[in-house]
This record gives sequence, C-alpha cells and structure tokens, in this order.
Amino acid sequence: MAIEIVHTSAPLGHEVRGVDLAGPIDGATFAEIESAYDRFGTIVFRDQSLTPDQQIAFSRRFGPLDRYVLDRYNHRTWPDIFVISNIIGDDGEPIGMSDAGRYWHTDMWLTHTPPRGSILYALEVPVQNGEPLGDTYFASTGEAYDALPADLRARLDDTQAVFSKRKYFEFRARTNKDIDKPSGQASQQALADLGDEDIVHSIVRRHPRTGRKCLYLCEGVISRLIGWDEAESDAMIAFLERHATSPQFVYRHRWRAGDLVMWDNCACIHRATGDFELPLRRHMHRTTLANTAGAAA
Repeated sequence: MAIEIVHTSAPLGHEVRGVDLAGPIDGATFAEIESAYDRFGTIVFRDQSLTPDQQIAFSRRFGPLDRYVLDRYNHRTWPDIFVISNIIGDDGEPIGMSDAGRYWHTDMWLTHTPPRGSILYALEVPVQNGEPLGDTYFASTGEAYDALPADLRARLDDTQAVFSKRKYFEFRARTNKDIDKPSGQASQQALADLGDEDIVHSIVRRHPRTGRKCLYLCEGVISRLIGWDEAESDAMIAFLERHATSPQFVYRHRWRAGDLVMWDNCACIHRATGDFELPLRRHMHRTTLANTAGAAA
C-alpha cells in the first residue's frame, strides 16, 4: 500500500495517511513509515482503532520495547503499556499518571540510555464546548541545533550536562504527588525509586539513524554544563531552553480520540498541557521504543 504524508507548517508533526495500524502492514509500507519517523521526528496517524495488543504489535515492528521506570503506572494486564489518565479507579487513585510531562522534556532522560522514542494512542480526549483540551507541543531539537551560530555549535558538541533528579522534583513541586508540598522537596521514597540522583548526558546528541545533530534538553532539569563557569553555564542552559522552544520549531497537536502520535526522543522535546480536570476525562496508552543503538554520540 502507498502512504501519503500531509505536511504541517512546522518542521515536525506531519500526518501519515493511508494505513490502518490495526491490520497487517507490508514491509515496504512499514519502511516508508519508519523513514518518515526518522526524518521528521514526530508523525501523526488519525482515526485509528487499536487494542492494546495491536498497539504493542505495531510498536514492536520498530524493535524491543522499554517499560516506564515507575511501574505503578504500567498497565496491569499489558505492562508494556504506560497509562496516562486522570480517570479515578476503584481504589480512589488515577488509573494512570494524571499529570504527565507538563514541562519541555524528552522521555526517560533519567536513564543512562534513554529510549529511542514513544508511541501515544488516545482512547479518550477531554472536550469542552466542542474544543479538545490537553494539547501536546513538540519542538524540533535538530532544527534548533542547526539554527545556532557555528562557533556555539562547535563548543556545545563537546559539552556534557548534568541532569539532576532532585532539581526535577523541585521543579515539579506544584504538580507531582511525590513531592513534600509544604517544603517543595523531593520525598526520599521518590528519589529512591529513581536510583542515582544525577545523570550525565551530552548536550548535543547525534541521531543514531540519520546522523543529524540535535540538542538534548529538559526544562528545569539540567543543573550545570560540565567544564563551564557557573554563571555562563546557567545563562546558556536558560538560553538553550528558550531557543529550542521558539515558535518556528514547534508543532502543536490537538488530540482527537483515535489519534496515534509517534515521537523520537533524540529529534524532539515535548510538553503536555493540563488545561482540563474531571469530569473531563483523558485516557491514553503509551508504548516506549527501546534504544538499541546505545547512547547517542
């Protein structure tokens, strides 16, 4: 079958048409899908109808899967699926993570070898007055890198950054239930669940399949650039976070039930919006593509 790519005005977020992800996908068609994924960093499929098994089967066409680091949010029957939802279960708790990713980030940065990418399928989308809520924004880190001056690119190419888990928890103090809210400090149990406090990543990563250089950023998480003066490091981190999320690099996805969105964790960063609450329901299933290429250079 032949697929069609419908381009957005942004550098990413292009829609792939002409394929039913629930059915068999021949090798040539899958190769086109994977090529679009590699080239664009974020692609969209509309009007899909997938069971958990079908989503997992499609995801595994790209290789092995990772599971979310905090397994309490993984589906009880299909643990390869990470549940994002504000729906309250019989135990009085949300059936999934209710406040996932409301900051610019790349998924599972808190691991030494972050995953290749993520696949998010919308089962229920909050709608108010006919308008969908809970949009997700995606920013092209490859385009952002390319737009930097050549001398700055050269310096950043050799720079490593410290990603602080404690800083992450403190940054999310107002929304994360694992925070001691009066003090804004990360709970000891939450930190223990995530292992070592700091992770070191290169601030520029080379995409393992395309070779393109991309910025590797997470808002409010990077504590310092190794080898840089403290004031210069702080200023550069703030600049890169602003630069990478400039409007010319950003695609805004307005969800509909049946949407499936794939993003590449090297090629983009993303953030969710929390402009809804119960009784407006949000229910999504995410699968995570393992990084079989190792840490990007």
